[in-house]
Amino acid sequence: MLRASAFILIAALTACFPARADDTVLWEKGRQISLVHCARCHVVDAEKRLGGIGSTPSFPLLMSLPDGEHRFVTFFDRRPHPVFIRMEGVEPLTPLPANAAEVELTADDLDALLAYALSLKSAAD
Repeated sequence: MLRASAFILIAALTACFPARADDTVLWEKGRQISLVHCARCHVVDAEKRLGGIGSTPSFPLLMSLPDGEHRFVTFFDRRPHPVFIRMEGVEPLTPLPANAAEVELTADDLDALLAYALSLKSAAD
């Protein structure tokens, strides 16, 4: 129950304070987080388009989907992320150790990642 409550709180905070693509500091923080942590599986931008794992969707592809923004807000709760993503204030899915290098993120990090993702959507429009 704590996990669901924390998710609702983070989603509500993100909705109340939407990230703006023109906020360069927030956007750049999100880009850096994605390059350090997300790029091990996903293609996160055109500069690193040959990276990632072939079976995982790229950030630009995800943002082109009708529910792309929602996917970014809830990514830490979508498989396989709950096994190794640790969100501040969100109880881990399992007490077992992570199956990959853990990534610890805060609500501010989530806002930054969303700002970066939104910038990708804006660039495609």
